[in-house]
This record gives sequence, C-alpha cells and structure tokens, in this order.
Amino acid sequence: MKFIVFGLGNYGSSLGRNLVELGHEVFGVDLSNERVEKMKNRFTYTVSMDATNREAIEGLPLKEADMVVIAIGENEGTIILLAALLKQNGVKRIICRVTSTLQKAILESMGLTEFVYPELDSAERNAYTLDFREVLDSHRVCDQYQVAEVLLPHRYAEVKVSAIDFETKYKIQLVSVKHITEDRNIIGVMRKKRKTLGKVGGDLVLHAGDSLILFGESKKISEFLLE
Repeated sequence: MKFIVFGLGNYGSSLGRNLVELGHEVFGVDLSNERVEKMKNRFTYTVSMDATNREAIEGLPLKEADMVVIAIGENEGTIILLAALLKQNGVKRIICRVTSTLQKAILESMGLTEFVYPELDSAERNAYTLDFREVLDSHRVCDQYQVAEVLLPHRYAEVKVSAIDFETKYKIQLVSVKHITEDRNIIGVMRKKRKTLGKVGGDLVLHAGDSLILFGESKKISEFLLE
C-alpha cells in the first residue's frame, strides 16, 4: 500500500518506519528540512514543504495514495486546514492525529471519521491497524499474542456466533462484540460510536458493521481476516 505521512516528529517518523518495515511505500512530508533529511533513508520518499500551501499539496501523489496520515502535533490550525485541503482534493482515506476533544469535533464536522491518539497509542500499534483496513485497534500482549478489534468479515454478516468456529478452525478466541450506535458530539454533529456488548452468547446474530474483539496469535487473526 502507499501512504503519505504529514509530520515527521517522534510519532510520525516512528509510524512511517513501522509501515516501511511492514512492506509499504511511505512518502514523508514535513516543514523541517532537518527532519526530512534525518528520515530520507528510512522512508521511501521525503519532502520538505508547507502543509498549508495549496499548490504544494496538489503537487503530491494524493490520488495514488491508499491513505494519508496527518501526524502533525504542534499546530491544531495547520491540522484542520490540511484536512480541508486533502478533502477538497478527493483523498480516499484520511487518518488524523488529534490532541483535544474540540479538535476532533471540528474534524468530524468536516467528515473525518478515523483518528489516532499518539499519547495513548504506540506508532507500532497504529502501523499494524493501518496494515489491515479491517483492524480498528490492537494491543500486543507479547511477541506472539495480541488483542485486536476487527471489522466483522462480510461472510459472517447475519450469522450466529455459534456458527463460527473461532477456537477450533481459527485458533483464536472471541472476547466480545461491538454494535454501532449514534450520538451527538460536543458541537452537535451526529457521529457513529461502537457499543461493547460485554460477554456474548452463541445465539447472538452478527450484523454488517459490527466489530469483533479477538484474542490470539497475530498470524491467526490475520488468517481469519484474509480467508
């Protein structure tokens, strides 16, 4: 996959390096020549530019990118303006770093739905969730095992939990299920949220849009998603 990462500070540079190690093509962008120079041998490409310059933004390979990550953390105004420019240029998928509730609410009003919280999440963890679009969140318990929240595969929509052989076939465990609900954020914009159901029984029917919280080996969870 092809990524563009804006902001090559501690979080953005670490995220980009992890994505490259996972086999992806990563284009790094930062205003600082020093940061760009430091990362030029760790990313696929790097460039120094002002992220609020419309002409410079339009010169990037936005249409070829599978997703763009806004990892800038110093200036909320720059983040919001950059997000608007990316939306105007038809970027397929935008992942945005957020540092405050108000900032997130403003970005939600612009149509953004995917966010990362570097203060809570590691770049390695976020890189894994971006590696698989179906992975919404993950936490590595040790080198071998992890807990991951994943989108329900289409093949299991309208299927009972008991009909999916998680433990014998896939060698993973279903911890819980999340359903989509709606509420309003602090500026009144409707947003979708996931509500955890807690312990689930075999009679629960899964629906498109549900997410599953799974525990197991990383490769087994990947095999479940890619089957």
